[in-house]
Amino acid sequence: MITRQKISQFFIIILFQNILFSQDDLISIPETLDPDQSYFSILISPDQSYIGLTNSNYTTLEIINQKTSKNTNVYVPFINTFQAKWSPDSDKLLLLRSRYDNKRRANSLILINHQGDFVETIVDFTNQNLYPLGWTGSNTLHYLSGDKLITFSLEGSDNEWDHPLVYAIKNKLYRKINDWDHEILYTAENRILNVSSSRAGSLVAFEVYGSHVIIIDNLKAVTTDLGIGNAPKVSPNGKIVTFMALEDDGYQITSGDVYIWDSVSKEIKAVAHDPEFIEMNPVWSSDDLVSYIIYPEGLVKTVSIK
Repeated sequence: MITRQKISQFFIIILFQNILFSQDDLISIPETLDPDQSYFSILISPDQSYIGLTNSNYTTLEIINQKTSKNTNVYVPFINTFQAKWSPDSDKLLLLRSRYDNKRRANSLILINHQGDFVETIVDFTNQNLYPLGWTGSNTLHYLSGDKLITFSLEGSDNEWDHPLVYAIKNKLYRKINDWDHEILYTAENRILNVSSSRAGSLVAFEVYGSHVIIIDNLKAVTTDLGIGNAPKVSPNGKIVTFMALEDDGYQITSGDVYIWDSVSKEIKAVAHDPEFIEMNPVWSSDDLVSYIIYPEGLVKTVSIK
């Protein structure tokens, strides 16, 4: 039986049999984590120096500093960590704030730094739907306001386009490479969710409402419909996609497994398939390590895909 008191032995560690990994592949966890805390999603910074952990309501955020082995609870009123996005330099986190004014939801978009300190308000509270998309440079971020793409540069600098922005509006998938040009990559029958892409945008994975993952290889102009899956994530090297497959009874999640899809072999393999646990919300800890949540216990576990 796994208990929360055992969380440290499960969190983002390399299993003993995988001793061939270099030290750079290791992601540690401080002993100061609250053993009674239950986690739901993982936000790993691009350089793997910082790990954000949230609850199932996305109303809490704990940032683990890998350099100092210390963790910080972020105290920002009305925090909403859903789809929060790290900047490419791992220094800043773009996230929402949400509250209810006169029974209407109001949203705001802010930046915090890797220490959890408030940095800047990007959008003050509004009744418009806001959705963080990501960054195309350390000072250029993008978000949706309703169905409109907004680009914002910090400190009034020119927009940076160090890599493409791949994003979805309703049922259309777009790629944008500069301030003017964009192209439609895909049109789905239903709304597109959970877009993930390699840094260069050559491999793109996303979910179509109705629970199946689609992958586009832009270099080979090949589209693959996996037929199953939720919440895909492209690996840092742009070669593999991890995703989860969930089942429910109409009221609650009854099973969950974690898989990977290899862009070379085109094979799907299970990396977490224990019938005793619901395994969900996978992310990449490195090119070879996948971390995921054990639900509803709220534990975090990591496995090697080698």
